[in-house]
Amino acid sequence: MKTAEKPRTHIPSLCWVARPGDVRRCTEHENHDGDHYHAYSRMFWPRRAGETQ
Repeated sequence: MKTAEKPRTHIPSLCWVARPGDVRRCTEHENHDGDHYHAYSRMFWPRRAGETQ
């Protein structure tokens, strides 16, 4: 007897680009537009050309 497959939940991954000269990392979703952002410290830093997630 075959059991029905449970529905899957998609959990989006985070950006994780590090802030230059700091230990903080971006907490936005992957492939976000605009500046990087760290949600806990509320810090922003610019996105660099050619940057990968």
